[in-house]
Amino acid sequence: MTNNKQRIIAEFDKCPVCGSTRRFAGSVADEQIEKGVMGKGLKYGIFQMGGPILDPRKVTQMLVGTKVPTVSALPDVCLDCGAIYAVRLERGEVPLRVVVAQPPPGQQPPGTIPPGMMLKG
Repeated sequence: MTNNKQRIIAEFDKCPVCGSTRRFAGSVADEQIEKGVMGKGLKYGIFQMGGPILDPRKVTQMLVGTKVPTVSALPDVCLDCGAIYAVRLERGEVPLRVVVAQPPPGQQPPGTIPPGMMLKG
């Protein structure tokens, strides 16, 4: 998301279940940093989840460019007990944009003449 200035709300350095600091994605990232493949200073997890927080029933009434709050969580897996927990929680905002719906793969948009169906005159 463009222009999203994320603010860190919370970071968790230990597993809330067993207290371990050994994390799955974190340990792989550490190996890559030691090899010089990745840089230091970033937090890594198994994936990032989140998105905008808005009422879909009211989004059509909002103006393009309206600031919309976003949240994200970065989870990882404890290597000692297997618990999945958030290692970082962030909050930000992005401007509302126009999204043009795309048809599913293999389906032509409405009003499109399929290939081979053109009339020859």
